[in-house]
Amino acid sequence: MLKYYGNFQGVDWAALVESLKSQQPAYVGPRHRANDEKAPGVNEVAGVWESAGYKTIDKGGNATWDMFIPDTNFDREIVHKFINFVGLDGYTNAWVSRINPGCVAPWHWDVTDNETTLSSQSAVRYHCHIQSPAEIVGHTLIVEDTCLYNQAPGETYLWSDRKAWHGGANCGFEPMYLFNVWYSK
Repeated sequence: MLKYYGNFQGVDWAALVESLKSQQPAYVGPRHRANDEKAPGVNEVAGVWESAGYKTIDKGGNATWDMFIPDTNFDREIVHKFINFVGLDGYTNAWVSRINPGCVAPWHWDVTDNETTLSSQSAVRYHCHIQSPAEIVGHTLIVEDTCLYNQAPGETYLWSDRKAWHGGANCGFEPMYLFNVWYSK
């Protein structure tokens, strides 16, 4: 179950979003496809997408998102300020995701290249909304049984599990940005 953690204002979120708007993402998701041997568990996600008729952007569909990562797209100090706010003593992965207008991140859990190792570890995951109210019309994030809409910048949530099922959609007019962090031990 998703839990509200608090509102983090230790970063200039508006400046971060503005800086990302003109950048190329580190990569475009989804990175893995069905039967990708580098990502155990991907068939659990990709199979239901295919059955439902979703198509990734490279196949003419709208299932896609962009990923921005520390040191490549933004200052790692942002991650350090955030993990201090939530009380973590480190992090395994941090990124800003972007869903452009008309695009979706269909229902999924985040399959990674090192899934075998990560699945054997305990993990903590947070996300933080980072856009002003004027930019978030039509932006929806669903995590397990909770639908989030019209969240103020800095609103931070603790996930029940790194592999929690979630999805996002952008039926608005501006790109949708979210800050994400997880820490595995």
